[in-house]
Amino acid sequence: MKISSKYEKELRKLFELSKKFYIVNFQLRNEELISNFSGVTDEEKIDMIKEGIKQACYKKNSDEIAYLMYSIGIFGLFPKYSLNFVKSFSELSKEEFHEEHEDIASYFQSLHLPQTIDTVYELATSNFEKYRWDDNFALVRKCCFALGDINTPKAKEKLELLLQSEEETIREHAMEQLNRCDFTNKDVE
Repeated sequence: MKISSKYEKELRKLFELSKKFYIVNFQLRNEELISNFSGVTDEEKIDMIKEGIKQACYKKNSDEIAYLMYSIGIFGLFPKYSLNFVKSFSELSKEEFHEEHEDIASYFQSLHLPQTIDTVYELATSNFEKYRWDDNFALVRKCCFALGDINTPKAKEKLELLLQSEEETIREHAMEQLNRCDFTNKDVE
């Protein structure tokens, strides 16, 4: 997989600055990162980040995924351009190599989109190795909140499926949302 040379150069700069930001313990100001991309339109930033996500998935590079997700906020692309990332984040949610699953669940929770219900449910039931130790099931809880906030009959069905889990904590997270929400929003995908 090859990214256009324009995006390759911009992504390399983004990764270098983001890495520097993390290494110096957040002493690099966000303004420095933003100023290095001042000549890039929001649409170009969106395309660059989406291409970067594809490339990082291909390379299984968790750090690059973190930098790209971080840059969405730094560039002010969320919430204005949130819908532009739904497909990329849906695909990314299925990949185990990165550490951003909980952020993806929170992202989908903030959008309240019925078309993300299946993705959120799949994420809740993903059983990734890195989450098996978590007997609080934080990822599942975030997914349950996302389903609750989507608040449609289909979201209710997915929460009811989670009630069938062998894990008591997962059942509690699902029940919490079933009790909290009325599920009257329309299932429009």
